Amino acid sequence: MTGDDGKEQECEACGGRGEYEVGVPIEQYVDRETWKLLTYARLYEKGLPPVAGGALDQTAWFIEACTFVWNEQATWRSKLGIWHW
Repeated sequence: MTGDDGKEQECEACGGRGEYEVGVPIEQYVDRETWKLLTYARLYEKGLPPVAGGALDQTAWFIEACTFVWNEQATWRSKLGIWHW
């Protein structure tokens, strides 16, 4: 974040980490339909559009499992500094 003087300053909310811990389950802030939209958007980004025969016909557990796996992969790639998979 850049201050009025043009110098870089740490964000007060995240202490310069670039992330903010909410401290409560995200489901308290995001309703079920919005969560589905976010899931479909992530899947579409990965080439699985929400169409008949695609994400709309997949079972909920499979979509949740894929999301979990992809999130874990992204976390570990980030931690290990692996930017290309």
